[in-house]
This record gives sequence, structure tokens and C-alpha cells, in this order.
Amino acid sequence: MSVPDHDQGGDPACWAHLFEDDQPALVADLADVDEVGGAVWSLPHGGDLDANLVRLAPTACIPEHVNRDVGVLLVVRAGGGELVADETSHTLTDTTVALVPRYASRSIRAGDDGLDYLSIHRRREAMQIRDRPSR
Repeated sequence: MSVPDHDQGGDPACWAHLFEDDQPALVADLADVDEVGGAVWSLPHGGDLDANLVRLAPTACIPEHVNRDVGVLLVVRAGGGELVADETSHTLTDTTVALVPRYASRSIRAGDDGLDYLSIHRRREAMQIRDRPSR
């Protein structure tokens, strides 16, 4: 039995729907970004998508945390390291793409050559100060 294309992911990926009609396409040359130390480039806000170029120095670490708002796609651009998601270790190389679902715990550690990756997710609502849950 043949499965229709839309059940296999539908039309080829297209970002056109993420921009308002009066916004031009955004093209950025990430080779021009030379800083090191966390998020060194971000997609301008205003659309439905957020993206950050994260650049970690050799052996630097993003400590374990949980994102309760959105799943995150990580696209490694250079270097390598380790992603620990829900206590499972995954090797990161310059060909790795990883989807970390919402509510998964995760930490990221750069290898000896550092690590550059794009963190891409749907836009989150603005952060709000909330009361601490009662114990």
C-alpha cells in the first residue's frame, strides 16, 4: 500500500510561512561571528522561530537543565562534544543533528576542540516571574 507524501513529512521544508509578508528573508554569514562563550548570534526576534549560534570553548559545559516550554533542534556546525539527554550520553560531531524534546533533561559539554552548534526552536512566550511552588 502506498503512503501519501504528506504522511512522510509533506512538502519540502519552507521557512516562508515564518515571516510576515513585509519582512525580507534573512541571510546571515555565521563565519563572520568570531566570539566564543555561549550564544554568540541570535535570529532577530519577531517571527515564529528562534535560533542561536552557541559557541563553547574547549571542555566548556552547559549544566543540566530542563526546558519545559519547547523542544530544541541542535545542529552541530564544528567541533564536537557530548550531549546528555535524560541520562543517555550522545556523541556530538560536525555532522550531528539532535532533537531534544520538551521536558527532557539535558547538558552539553564541548570536546577538546570546542563546539559550535545551532539551537533552533519555536518562539517561546516572554519569560515571566512566577511564584515559587509551595512545598
